Amino acid sequence: MPAKTPSAGRSRPDQSVTPKDASDESNLALPHERDQSSDMTDAQPDPQIQQAARDLKRNLQDTDKSAAMDRTYQKLKSPRR
Repeated sequence: MPAKTPSAGRSRPDQSVTPKDASDESNLALPHERDQSSDMTDAQPDPQIQQAARDLKRNLQDTDKSAAMDRTYQKLKSPRR
């Protein structure tokens, strides 16, 4: 079988066009790297997160409705009798 070679057709949208573009692309952070970098977060902590931390320290009960919603969803999802 002959070796396959790529055709010189249209350029792909995600393909770099010039060497300058290629160097720019190599310097970009991947999404997970961007999310984890400290310069992508605010300098000040979120007030809601601070309140949640204080509530946890005080052993306050979580008042969200996720447990009740999960039970209701499972009840509705199960086949009717």
